[in-house]
Amino acid sequence: MTIEQPAFGKRVRESRRLQGLSQGDLAGEGVSSSYVSLVESGHRIPSLKAAKVIAGRLGVTLEELCEPEARDRQRTHRLQLVGLLVAARSSQLAGDWAAARSQLDAVVRQSGDGGFDEVRWEARWELATVLDRLGADAEREATLLELLNDPITDAAQLMRTRAAIELADLYRRTGRLSEAVTFAEEASGAAVGLDAGRPERVQAQVVLLTAYVESGEWHRAKSLGDALLDEVPTVAAEPLRACALWAAAGARHLGGGSEALGLLAEADGLLGGADDVRLRIRLDRARALLALATGDAGAEALLERVRGAQALGSAPTAAAWLAALEALAVVRSGEASADDAAAAADALDPSALDPIDRARCTVIRARARRSADQEEAAAADLRAAAADYEKAGAVRLAMETWRELSAPGHVTGVDPHAVLMP
Repeated sequence: MTIEQPAFGKRVRESRRLQGLSQGDLAGEGVSSSYVSLVESGHRIPSLKAAKVIAGRLGVTLEELCEPEARDRQRTHRLQLVGLLVAARSSQLAGDWAAARSQLDAVVRQSGDGGFDEVRWEARWELATVLDRLGADAEREATLLELLNDPITDAAQLMRTRAAIELADLYRRTGRLSEAVTFAEEASGAAVGLDAGRPERVQAQVVLLTAYVESGEWHRAKSLGDALLDEVPTVAAEPLRACALWAAAGARHLGGGSEALGLLAEADGLLGGADDVRLRIRLDRARALLALATGDAGAEALLERVRGAQALGSAPTAAAWLAALEALAVVRSGEASADDAAAAADALDPSALDPIDRARCTVIRARARRSADQEEAAAADLRAAAADYEKAGAVRLAMETWRELSAPGHVTGVDPHAVLMP
């Protein structure tokens, strides 16, 4: 171990004075008070034995006296990393997602292997949220997988549950339902060990139920939906309670129940004051879609809400969904002309939507084209929708689409395409 002067002596003097000791108090075993004075002034480099005596009298390790600069540098570096984290949070509050990404990338990169594991974990977690806002799905997937494989995550059920929930939701939204089910089941399994009041327990059930519904495992969805409804009263956060009711409504509809619209209305009441505009807009679409598909008397009012909220959503996505709902309204009215149905179909371009939503809206366009007596174009749409469903792993929905292609007229009974999950 290297003892560098005058730095060593300076640290001895500072430590001694902080403890209210005299130079004589450090003397002993061949180390006199005058020797201590020479060491403190930097005029004498102590032997290793003498340095250990001094350190022992101070009640510190020799390493603490010899290497505080490294600790100081580490402390300074930690402060710099935390400063970048704070700056990234400010950027997020300001809506500057690109700046937040750059700042968080810097934290992850600069944290390295220098004992800043928890700072790096926190930066990656926030980076996953920022990448979601930026629509950078591939980078978000990589970040979440790194989090899931991090030793910190592995040691904490709560962190593992959260990371698995985010991965399941990402895979579901990007049309990789088999992987969505895998990670949703992992999240649900990890959540079992959490306290009953933890919101992550219900979040894991919601994402698992959603994955089951969209992948076609409806037999599992029904029992899970019933269990989730039992959990709702225990949930404090109203947006999460709303999502639980919403997910359960989808399972109830597919099971032939008639209470789905009522559950969605209850969810809407809970979500009314939520800050998540995207979630509220999607719930409006879910309610309008199901009401139109089932011929509910409140369908027009719900469609009007979607029209009013169009400016708040992403332009291509909002336009596609509004056109899909308008087309379904034309189909379900039974009074529209073939020209009206054709115009509604032509106005609908679902290409900007996520895979499952794209397939769902393509089915709606096919129905409008059938109403316009454009059977060839309708068949092409149904084939395209079935292919999208199959690619995403929504085998049951693909099968229902192929059945609709071969069946004359419109769907009767439960419409599986009318379920829009959280």
